[in-house]
Amino acid sequence: MTGSGVLVVIAIIVVVGWWLNVQWHPYRRCPSCKGGRKNSGSTSMRWGRCGRCGGRGSVRRFGAGPGPPSPPSGPGGSHE
Repeated sequence: MTGSGVLVVIAIIVVVGWWLNVQWHPYRRCPSCKGGRKNSGSTSMRWGRCGRCGGRGSVRRFGAGPGPPSPPSGPGGSHE
């Protein structure tokens, strides 16, 4: 195997490993609030939610896909 062939094999192994890691761990800590769930401008008078994660403290990682499907809406909602 040549040097470039070895590099291609190593690159494929790294990409597959990253993809598997993203599938097993699709969420990461929010980079804006650093998992604290509050925005950086919060004061003791008003504890605002983080605008990036919506107060969850985590965001989807790149490559994780769109996320789980949303639950059906309440009574009178569309039931397909």
